[in-house]
Amino acid sequence: MITLQFKTTTNSSRTKSDWKTENNRLHRLNSKPARQLWYQNGQKSCEEYYENNRLHRLNSKPARQLWYQNGQKSCEEYYENNRLHRLNGKPAQQTWYTNGQKSYELYYENGECIK
Repeated sequence: MITLQFKTTTNSSRTKSDWKTENNRLHRLNSKPARQLWYQNGQKSCEEYYENNRLHRLNSKPARQLWYQNGQKSCEEYYENNRLHRLNGKPAQQTWYTNGQKSYELYYENGECIK
């Protein structure tokens, strides 16, 4: 089966770039993000990895990452088939303050909080 992917871009207060299939589902292969957003200053705001319209990324890499306008990472989330999920005693969701200090971390397996 061949899946066609199309790139769409929009300009608003933030620049947005999405990769979608012919049936308008977010999807991108080859370990590349399906959605990215940038602040007007050029700093990346968001990066998301999708497979068949579901947040999904394997190999111990986050499916969603968010950054503050100053470039500091604000959030990192690990998904498998649209569910927060991470094994081996590592958090599936982490957030940081603008100064880089960790705010909190949560642990999930198959979409259920375990800690």
